[in-house]
Amino acid sequence: MKTILILGGYGQTGRLLAHYLLDETECRLILAGRRPERGAALAAALNAQAGQERVTTAAADAADLDGLAHTLAGVDLALIASSTATHGETVARAALAAGCDYLDIQYAAAKVAMLQRLAPEIERAGRCFITDGGFHPGLPAALVRYAAARFDRLERANVGSVIAIDWAALDLGPETKVEFVAEFMDFDSRVFRDGRWQKLGLMSMAKPLTFDFGPPFGRRACIAMTLGEMDALPECIPSLRETGFYVGGFNWVSDWFVSPLVMVGLKLAPRRLLSPLARLQFWSMARFARPPYGTVLQLAATGQRDGAPHTMTLRLTHDDAYALTAIPVVACVRQWLAGPRRPGLWFQGQYAEPEALLGDMARMGVAITTEESGQPSRMRPRPAL
Repeated sequence: MKTILILGGYGQTGRLLAHYLLDETECRLILAGRRPERGAALAAALNAQAGQERVTTAAADAADLDGLAHTLAGVDLALIASSTATHGETVARAALAAGCDYLDIQYAAAKVAMLQRLAPEIERAGRCFITDGGFHPGLPAALVRYAAARFDRLERANVGSVIAIDWAALDLGPETKVEFVAEFMDFDSRVFRDGRWQKLGLMSMAKPLTFDFGPPFGRRACIAMTLGEMDALPECIPSLRETGFYVGGFNWVSDWFVSPLVMVGLKLAPRRLLSPLARLQFWSMARFARPPYGTVLQLAATGQRDGAPHTMTLRLTHDDAYALTAIPVVACVRQWLAGPRRPGLWFQGQYAEPEALLGDMARMGVAITTEESGQPSRMRPRPAL
């Protein structure tokens, strides 16, 4: 029986990862963090859910290399669900020292660059490291790869997202808020057009791409957001002429006033202003959030099949953005468990086999619908192993 340690296992996403992993795998779980007593009640509830003792807790500090390596000894997979991107290299090196595989759900350009520097060591150690897990990042590249198998020639494939959350109802700690807003420092807009990746300037926000997300969200304007998992797609799918990921906003106050102010402030004085700007950003997100709430990830693709123009719209929806983050990670873990092991550094969106990934996600509660050249259908859940 494999053992998975979830760093941050009693946070918003960590507890959902534990819940789905109990249902979808036979693994033992360790809920780890700096205050393991916070996870004791959750571990007891999860063990009651499983009907056996499969969940324990452990103390773990992402800033303590030796201590974390000791905690990871005997663990098969370190699943990083905590707000610890600033200690990313310590966590990655601890996993290497302990001889375990690694999967994170953090979005940070500095973390990806660090892992790419470590890639030769990861390869030599024969470890499998998967980064940028979740739904974005995590799924857009997999959706494009899924579509490519259904076209003779895939030419255009863009992915858009809406995340509508009642932020006021969430109990998020200050570290989580700061790390969320720190991602604004890495925000970059690149799309693949005319045979090359192009960086879009601020003026591109005045001409956003629109997606029709269907009811209840309808047509929304989205701006381009760079995801590392997308970079290899034009090489893997030579017929592609256009691809990119686009994200919708929070609300009109956050999008047009607060978020631009936060971006400017983080460029001017990131260390001094990060905490107050994080409070301002979350105040605007909570104060002006309005229903309907839910999360959508949607692929719009065009190309050729059987000598004729062909289109595909693939839509994934879930009421809970945290569940839509956890579910694809657990589906990816199922593929890691099933093997064969694939040593090296991977993006989740490139590691996971798309059809199995989507089938598992459908079984775990994600609504997945497709429409190809006007013919709608619903994704059939993949049978459990």
